[in-house]
Formats: sequence, structure tokens, C-alpha cells
Amino acid sequence: MHSVNHDRFWIHGLVTGATAGVLAEALVMRLNPEVAQPLWAIAVGAVLWASWGALIAGVPVVLVQILLRRLRPDTSSWPAPTLLACVYLTAGVLGWVNADLHLHLLSDTARRVVLQDAVAWFLGAVLALVVGSAIRRTKAGTAWKTAFAVMMILLPAGRLAVIPTTSAQPLALVAEPIGAPTRPLLMIGVEGLDVPVLLTHSGGGRTPALGRLMNQGCWGTTRPYEPFLRQSYWTSIATGTFPGAHGVKAHWGWDLPWLEGTLRLMPWTPQGSRLILPWYLARRVTPPPASVPAMWERMRISGVATEVIGWPGFWEPRSGVGDVDFGPRPIGLDNGLNAALETALDEFPAESRDVWSAINRDQARMDRAVRALASGASSLWVHLGALAETRRLLEPLKPRHTGEREVVELLMELLDNQLGRLLVAAPPDALIVLVSPYGLSPPSSYERLRRLIGIGDDWRTSGDRCWDGVMMVLGRGVVSGRQVQDIPLPDVVPTACYLLGLPLAQYMEGSVVIGAVDAEYLSTNPLLVDP
Repeated sequence: MHSVNHDRFWIHGLVTGATAGVLAEALVMRLNPEVAQPLWAIAVGAVLWASWGALIAGVPVVLVQILLRRLRPDTSSWPAPTLLACVYLTAGVLGWVNADLHLHLLSDTARRVVLQDAVAWFLGAVLALVVGSAIRRTKAGTAWKTAFAVMMILLPAGRLAVIPTTSAQPLALVAEPIGAPTRPLLMIGVEGLDVPVLLTHSGGGRTPALGRLMNQGCWGTTRPYEPFLRQSYWTSIATGTFPGAHGVKAHWGWDLPWLEGTLRLMPWTPQGSRLILPWYLARRVTPPPASVPAMWERMRISGVATEVIGWPGFWEPRSGVGDVDFGPRPIGLDNGLNAALETALDEFPAESRDVWSAINRDQARMDRAVRALASGASSLWVHLGALAETRRLLEPLKPRHTGEREVVELLMELLDNQLGRLLVAAPPDALIVLVSPYGLSPPSSYERLRRLIGIGDDWRTSGDRCWDGVMMVLGRGVVSGRQVQDIPLPDVVPTACYLLGLPLAQYMEGSVVIGAVDAEYLSTNPLLVDP
């Protein structure tokens, strides 16, 4: 009876895992052109990634090989070429997917290099099969097989060394005056407001403020870019740029001891990127702040009284983003609405604490915003997040979820009350912009399958699928009652600048949403651009 050579299986599996590890290093480095990548750092990283890959990917490959050998004793005793070809093919597909997925997170040059790497890995898969076949036919000895394995492991690191990653830093701009606007600006960021929930819960006269924004102003859907990056979305709205320019590309940054700089972007993989950094040597840190100034910074140094409350993103301390302290109970909440919320949330004791906390925070932000307007603020930016927190915990996913549906309806009513307070407090000629950069969606079929086998998450809605958000504009020069579609997030600031009589900066990647502007205003107000 044919015996199983476990030593040989261990060698094949570890070589395969080591190759996967070095390919992972190549993809991580290519997606982070902001980080310096000297030859010695590539070499150190290759050793660590190869050893990490041998453990994480190699050991499972060994176990699978042993199982297959026991089931089919006639299996080839030298499966290395096939295994390595599969690894390179997978790396090529991941490279191609990441280049396509990170369209707005990488510069054109950096993205081109990732695509070129993907082609190289496809060719590497062909090389593994061709060279492996030649070695089999010639019945070459162990030395040739060892040389083949070493070549396939070192090929990705060699490509990194010979074709270095082209440095591509985000824009580094200093806030400069933008000028005096012709009227005040009220920018309202609402987390978790999308067209389905807007149209479902804003009828019947329960949401008059939202009705006013939709009927007297212009509204439409926003088009978030992929992948889902919440902080990056809000930064793009405030700066008029994509992440490749403002530099906010991740929820977390990662510092590796042998690299100078913070990794901002991890590759997309089916199971996430948490296992792609070797030996837990990476230290999770806050990503670098946005390198492009927000519009409110430029207005503030132009002498415009500006207040920014809770706007998400990673900002320098000098950018002036403030927030509020909030107590255990909401301030200024209507008695009837408060009683209805208490009754509705009593059914959900596990979730009610987080929902109430989000409500209290929003109410405190709203009180500060109203005080700022009363004190003469001409530029107000405020963020409200209770609706998204409620939908994350209590989205009604089935017809029988009547209690959850009532809570969401009450949160929409609360949001409308808050918007009504702002509209009343705002100066009569103010430009009102409400924006929600992304929408929320229930678990997909794939996510439900993952939960069945115990590896899924526990959220009820998520922005990962990048559903459309909402943008509403109200004020002089805005078309009444018109709906527009697919507004890119960087278009928010250029549109606001144009309606405020301010120049657009040349670094801005967004454009004016022409469909939202009245024809008469367009004909009498030329577009201004910074020199």
C-alpha cells in the first residue's frame, strides 16, 4: 500500500503559504504609495510575511493535501506547481479587484502599478505550471525543485525591488481665504438618511421640514464611492475632493516597526484584511488627518463666523471641529415625542440605551447649533447621527417588526423636528444644504449565509453596499421641486460655493450640480475659480 510522505506535504504546504505571504506584502505595499519602501524594508517584510503566510495559509494547505492523499492515494507526489499557480492566480485576481475597487483611493499611477502587478501574477501562474511541467518531464532532482520553490517565493519581493512603488502623496494644502459669501450657509449632515427610508417615513404630514426641503428646494440621491469608508465620505463632502487627494482612506491606520509611515489602505479580501499583517506586529493607530482644508476652514480665515459641530472625519486640531457634552436625558425634546419614544423603546431594553445616547447627543448638538445661529454664525456645519444608530440596531427587516418600525418612524419625526428648529433659527436668506453621503441596507444573501455558519456580524443595516444617500438644497438660486440623480460626494462643496458666490478651488475634484441651480441664477452669476 502506498504510504503518505508527510514531510513532503509539509514542504509543499509551507512553500505555498510563504509565497502567499510575500504576494500579500506586495499588494499591501502597492496600495500604500505614501509609505517609504526602501530595499531593506522590503527584504525584512518579505521574511516576516513569508513566515506568517507559511503559518496562516501553509498549514491549512498541508492538512488539505493529507486529506486528499488519503482519499486518493494516486495523487501526484509533487503538487507544488499546481499549488503555486493557484496562489499566483488568486493574487492576480485580488490585484485586479483591488485596482478596480479603489478607483478613487489611489492615484492613476498607483492604480496602474497594481494592475501591472496583477498581470505579472497571472504570468507567474503560467510560469509555475510551465517550469513545473518541465521539471516533471526531465525528472530533475531535489536541487531543481528547491530552486523552483525559492524562485516562486522571491518573485513578488523581487518585483517590488526592481519596479519600486511610485510615491503618490495626497495633496498637502494650507487653508487660504476663500472670500466673503453673499449669504449665510447652513450645512446639515444626517447619518443614515436614504431614499427608501425618506419616502417610506416622511409622508402624512409628520415631517413638514423634510417636505419643505423636498418641495421648495431641489433634492436627489448621492453616489458614494467604493469601498465603504464613512470618515472618508464626510471628508470628501467638506473638501470637495476624493480620498486620493485628501488622504483619508481607512477607519484605522497601521504602523509597522520596519516601515516609516502609516499604512492607510488594506487590500480587500473576501474575509477582510485582519490576517494580512504579519505576526501581530502592526500597531493600530488613528489614520493621518485630512491634508486638504475643509471649506469651513477657508471661510473661517476669511473672517466668516463659523461653527462646526461633530462633523465626522480625521481633522487637524486647528480645523476647529467641536462637539458637545450630553447628559443622560435629552434636552428640549417635545413631551409628547419623548413619551412616545420611551414607550416604543421599552420593548427593546438591550438597544434602548444606545439609541437614547445617540438622541441625547443630537439634541445637545442641536441646542448648540441654534445658539450659534442666534449669536450670528454665518457658516454652520452640524452632524446628526441618531437615525443611523437606530437603524443599525432596530431596522424593521420583516413585516412583523412593527415595534422596530414605530421606533424608526419616531426617529424620523424627531429628525424633522430638529430640522424645523434649524430652519426657523437660520437667517431668512441662508443657503440650506442637507446631505447624507450613503444609505443603509439589510444583510445580503452572502452575509446571511455567513451568519448561518457563525462567521457573520450582528448588524441589522450597514453602509457596506454603498446604497445611495440624499442631498437637499434650499435657497435663492435653487430650482424648486426638481429631483436630480447620482450626485458625487465631492460635488457638495463646489455647489455650495457657487450658490454662495464663492470661487471654486482648482484642487476641487467635484463640480457644480447644474441641475439644482435655477436658469436665471446661472445666466447672471458666472462661475469663479481660484487662480
